[in-house]
Amino acid sequence: MEGIEMEVPVRSLDSPADEFCESILSHFSNSTQEEHQHLCAAIGAMAQELKDQNITLTPLAYFGATLSSLDRLLSTTDASHNVIQSLTTILSIVLPRIPVAVLKKRGNFVSKTVVGVLRLTSVTEDGVLSGLKCLSHLLTTGDKANWSNLGQLYGVLMGYVTDSRSKVRRQAHLCLRDVLQSFQETSVLAPASEGITNVFERFLLLAGGSKADSSEGPKGAHEVLYVLDALKECLSLMSMKYMTTILKYYKNLMELRQPLVDKRITDSLYVVCSHPTKEVSADAMLELLCSVALSVSTEEKSAVSLTFNARLLSVGMIKIYSLNRQICVIKLPIIFNALKEILASEHEEAIYAAMEAFKNLINACVDETLIKQGVDQIINTNVDARKSGPTIIEKLCVTIESLLDYHYSAVWDVAFKVISSMFEKLGYYSSYFMKGTLKNLVDMQDLPDEDFPYRKQLHECVGSALGAMGPETFLGLLPLNLEATDPSKVNVWLFPILKQYIVGAHLSFFTKTLLGMVGKMRQRSQQLQVEGRVFSSRSMDALVYSLWSLLPSFCNYPVDTAESFKDLQNALISVLREGHDIRGIICSSLQILIQQNKKVKEGNNDLSTIDICPATERAISRYSPVVAENNLNVLAASAPEMLSVLSQIFMESTIDEGGALQSTIWEFASIAHKNVIRTIFKKTMQRLLKVTQVVNKAENSTNGTSPSIERAHLFDLAVALLPGLDEQALDTLFSAIKPALKDTEGIVQKKAYKVLSRILRDCDENLSSKLEELLRLMIEVLPLCHFSAKRHRLDCLYYLIAYISKDESVNGRHDILGSFLTEIILALKEANKKTRNRAYEVLVQIGHACGDEETGGKRENLYQIFNMVAGGMVGETPHMISAAVKGLARLAYEFSDLVSATYKLLPSTFLLIQRKNKEIIKANLGLLKVLVAKSQAEGLGAHLGMLVQGLLSWQDDTKNHFKSKVKLLLEMLVKKCGLDAVKAVMPEEHMKLLINIRKIKERRERKLSANSVESKSQLSKATTSRLSRWNHTKIFSDFDGLVDGIIQKYFLILMVRERRIVAENTWMLMLQFLAEGAGVQHS
Repeated sequence: MEGIEMEVPVRSLDSPADEFCESILSHFSNSTQEEHQHLCAAIGAMAQELKDQNITLTPLAYFGATLSSLDRLLSTTDASHNVIQSLTTILSIVLPRIPVAVLKKRGNFVSKTVVGVLRLTSVTEDGVLSGLKCLSHLLTTGDKANWSNLGQLYGVLMGYVTDSRSKVRRQAHLCLRDVLQSFQETSVLAPASEGITNVFERFLLLAGGSKADSSEGPKGAHEVLYVLDALKECLSLMSMKYMTTILKYYKNLMELRQPLVDKRITDSLYVVCSHPTKEVSADAMLELLCSVALSVSTEEKSAVSLTFNARLLSVGMIKIYSLNRQICVIKLPIIFNALKEILASEHEEAIYAAMEAFKNLINACVDETLIKQGVDQIINTNVDARKSGPTIIEKLCVTIESLLDYHYSAVWDVAFKVISSMFEKLGYYSSYFMKGTLKNLVDMQDLPDEDFPYRKQLHECVGSALGAMGPETFLGLLPLNLEATDPSKVNVWLFPILKQYIVGAHLSFFTKTLLGMVGKMRQRSQQLQVEGRVFSSRSMDALVYSLWSLLPSFCNYPVDTAESFKDLQNALISVLREGHDIRGIICSSLQILIQQNKKVKEGNNDLSTIDICPATERAISRYSPVVAENNLNVLAASAPEMLSVLSQIFMESTIDEGGALQSTIWEFASIAHKNVIRTIFKKTMQRLLKVTQVVNKAENSTNGTSPSIERAHLFDLAVALLPGLDEQALDTLFSAIKPALKDTEGIVQKKAYKVLSRILRDCDENLSSKLEELLRLMIEVLPLCHFSAKRHRLDCLYYLIAYISKDESVNGRHDILGSFLTEIILALKEANKKTRNRAYEVLVQIGHACGDEETGGKRENLYQIFNMVAGGMVGETPHMISAAVKGLARLAYEFSDLVSATYKLLPSTFLLIQRKNKEIIKANLGLLKVLVAKSQAEGLGAHLGMLVQGLLSWQDDTKNHFKSKVKLLLEMLVKKCGLDAVKAVMPEEHMKLLINIRKIKERRERKLSANSVESKSQLSKATTSRLSRWNHTKIFSDFDGLVDGIIQKYFLILMVRERRIVAENTWMLMLQFLAEGAGVQHS
């Protein structure tokens, strides 16, 4: 019966008694097919008969009734084929529900009955399908110790493998697969596999020995194809002996070059090779894969065939490599040539399959032994006198290099990825095998852009070569040519590649080679400057800067830090003193060097979650905690001199761009000996004391700088030394900043707060021992706080609040938290934008510090902070009230758990809206906007009536000022809860507003639907990221959306005009330089 192969799900043995009948009826009772109606009638009649005989309706009862009925019908000559078909179907469904012990006991009778049904001439096709399922279950549950008990049934099943009916044949193949799966690791697997092999041999002999008929073909040909279909399912499950026999037959069949045969064979091979643990004859499988490789022809094969062959060659060779490496690597050149042919096809899917196959084989089969053999033969043999042929690895590299021929120009982007994989696999030894490839890549750089759209992929490929060879070997093969008289010969295009891909290099190479080039370039620049060739001189200076810009890359996991840093240090010190423009590069390089070694030593260098290139992986693998410790010892030994120079430069510089010098001092202080830091800190404090003593006696200090600026620099220097300070030094620093917190100079006060915030952040012991003094000091200096220092004072308050909230033993804890929190809330209304932003950030950080359980917080503490902020809503001034409401909005936006608590404040919010104060109204409308945006539709629906009534019952003169905001909130409610829900709670007198919102929404939807899909996707991409971030200016803005948009467009126009003017001025300046350089050279 068609459709019955979609079986009723097998139920457990303890299922309800009548569930078996009900399950069949529920599946087939609604079907209009005659077979299904017969099935339902049969199971219904059987159930009724069992009930009449007072037999419990269990699967076992149905099993017995079905067998009895079939046995009785088989003994008659006029049995209805519909009834037999229905009963066979019932038997196939009920068999999986019967205990195995029962089946073994009644096995002979069941087998005899099923075979009898299959041998009936009147049995239908669907009856055969059900009978085969019964045979399969009997074989899988039978006694595996005795083949004689299973052989007869297995023979019956094998008879249907070549059945002319496609459905029957397919079911036989699936049943055979299930049977062989159950035979695994048993003694009956060998005879079962032999049976399949014998059938295959018999039909092969029949097909080979018969004469071809022009109309029907040779006898047995179709049967051979049918057996091949079965082998696709079963070959990987056969015993190794008979699988090898089948593979040998496959080899002969593939020589016939018949597409139908080849397709079935390759499908079968793919299944075998994809099986990870299956043992297979490596020799036989390799011969077949070589036949597949040699048969590849882009003119004759389809895209599907080429794609499949590429994947087969990949999984097949990897399988053989795991079984027998030696025979696998010998045949790799043949496989690579086949993949190269597939790569040249015009089919995109086949091209990418070939690329993946190339990369998989390179990574899996090109091993160190193969590479070493090639290297040894190159090193030990004179190239001119070499008589032996190329090694395997050389053949593979020649094939890879040939992908750069113009024949493959359409797929160069894919070829570059394959070449990159080979570079990365060969590593340093790629210089032995891939010199020609690198030269060809360099030649491609000269191709014009209109003929070569793969410039980015080319540079990535060259970068992989650089990472594999290392900069020393790479620049030996491809020099920069900085001394070339013709500027076009200078390979300046290599600088970005060098900067990005150098890793694991030698510091000694940078010191001796590249710094040597720097010296020559500087001399040449000075000579050109004397000659009046200013433009050419500046070009030389640009090359010098480009060479120095490579230093951070050379400091990226270098291999010789312990041996070579001392030489590099001497060069760096002289440049730090002289070269202002190079200081940032040197500082970032030193930071990278120290930070990487510290991470490795501390075990914090886990990069498993980061996708890194093989070159970086190799470089990191050379670093162990021992290596990192040795490197840090060398760096620490250089710290006294480096810190002395850096500190001196820091004090002399008027500006430290990006804090580069300060950050570098911090890193050296973290690894230097305590005595070194103590000495530098002592000198710093002495100098700070002297400057402080004379600050009121002189307008300017002796070195020409303002005393206030010098004091600020000294505070910055002191805080940079913080990682190396002991407790006594910290006490001294704390004593120094206390009077500075009361200083009238804003810059001094700002630096003092910054130092204090760093101490509180990094020194918990100091915080606990001086808590009371700190709290008293923060309250004492509050009236004297300069507006420029407010941001850093907020940082101090954050660390204090985070500490106090977790320590319940602090006296007056609640009052202290309340006073500090009030100051932070008021800072939300500061005029300075940076201070406002920092106040919002601090408020959120306090929430996380108090509420995140993984950091020691509690959810109760978070609610406590929220309630303390909410207490500001009863403040006496509009300034305080609006600040508290803004704080609540920010907390509710950040923490979803607080949304429900915010709903409890709605009555107070609507009371505040009734006040005739725009500052308060604006803040509360912002809170409502956040509440609507962050709420789920279900939670919002419970408070929908209160929200709508509260917004619309607002009647005073200020309503018109915020009319657009009210409308926006209603639009948000419609979008979240739906138009009908809002309409249900909307007062009748305001229904026109809802109608207007609906019309605007429909108009907007029509406009969007008229746009292209691309435009809508671009709109979503442009707006989603901005709307997902907190923007207090937008949330609490006085303007509606339309006015905001107009203002944004206005400022955008101004910005574009300003950029255009700058670009024009820059272009004119470049023209002047070019004219000057051209004029001098011409003269």
